[in-house]
Amino acid sequence: MNKNKSIGTTLEAIAAAEQALGRALPASYVQWLLVNNGRALGALSIFPVYDAANARKTWESIERHYNTGWQEWLRNVGGGNEASALLPFAQFGTGDYYCFDYAQTGPSGEPVVVLWSHETGATSTVAPDFASFLILPGRPG
Repeated sequence: MNKNKSIGTTLEAIAAAEQALGRALPASYVQWLLVNNGRALGALSIFPVYDAANARKTWESIERHYNTGWQEWLRNVGGGNEASALLPFAQFGTGDYYCFDYAQTGPSGEPVVVLWSHETGATSTVAPDFASFLILPGRPG
């Protein structure tokens, strides 16, 4: 039993997720995952990267959400080209997703965080990057 590894993940697990997703994850999200992979942010579940060392807690990974639930929403709502730049990293309780928008870069050089509506397919900017999202007042969770 590995007593040092109850939560968090490795750079190898993150690299595997990036390869599966076909894009690099934002640096502030990577730093959060290294310490908090599989943890919620208050009431908001942040999608982890799958890590075999903690498979039960990371099964509902960002890759799994992207390839299943997210693709299903896009088929139902119609995401078009705008949605191809989005990578969901958390699901809001109503069915909406918090996403990294790779079509928009914030001042940190990372993708901005948007809230994607499952009813309309529209997005609204929430934060200039994941680090800023973590400290937003009034953020659900």
